[in-house]
Amino acid sequence: MKIYNQNTPEISEIMAHEARIAKIYFECIREVFAKVAPQFSFETRANLDHKRADHASDEINALLNYGYSILASEIKKFLNSVGLDSQIGFLHETLLSRTPLVYDLQELFRWLIDLSVIQLLEDSNLKKSDFILTENYHIRLKQDTAKLLVEKIKSNFNGKVSYRKKHFAYQNILYDNVSQLAQYISDKKKTIEFVVPHIEINRDDNLLLRKKILSMSPEERKKLGINKSTLWYMKKNVSSKDKIKIYDKVLYRLGE
Repeated sequence: MKIYNQNTPEISEIMAHEARIAKIYFECIREVFAKVAPQFSFETRANLDHKRADHASDEINALLNYGYSILASEIKKFLNSVGLDSQIGFLHETLLSRTPLVYDLQELFRWLIDLSVIQLLEDSNLKKSDFILTENYHIRLKQDTAKLLVEKIKSNFNGKVSYRKKHFAYQNILYDNVSQLAQYISDKKKTIEFVVPHIEINRDDNLLLRKKILSMSPEERKKLGINKSTLWYMKKNVSSKDKIKIYDKVLYRLGE
């Protein structure tokens, strides 16, 4: 099987591009975390010990670490089921203590973990007391916090989207991509195309709407015909970061 040709970039060049894109991505997502969870300090994707995923430097990195470990275990399970060796990868460093092929495939679905963490931070008013600070100053999740994150991840991976003219859950899409890689490596397929459809997020509590509610004056409320107690209730929920339920009638008056 021939994978590379004279026009194929060197692995180091590909990884350099990946590193630059990751830097830009986490600079953007840092702004998201700052808005949905200002109680935590997240600067970048980092651990106190880069060799250990459980040695998180802050609460959000601890959530990401836990989520990525769940994703990695699922990928490894699927790799084993199709007969691929997780220790033989394409891009990531190959060491006996690592599973580079898992890391390669993980890049396709990391965003679902990131989304799950963002949703958890929005829906649950997590505090520093929901995490454990070890004697070595590593941050880990308490049992209840881990359970909440697992439920978010499970919900997103079980959500069905359009895939190859049918509807499949992301769990099945992950397996199908791994299966196609196995077929390509064994020369049962001559080409391979990884396909990961976008998720559709339907929500009525976006950040712009939250800002509009919090900044609404009594005059604006009266002009829109919104009941005083209704606005008070919405402002209370927005301030506490609970997921707000807004009736269609109110949404219409808010121009949403």
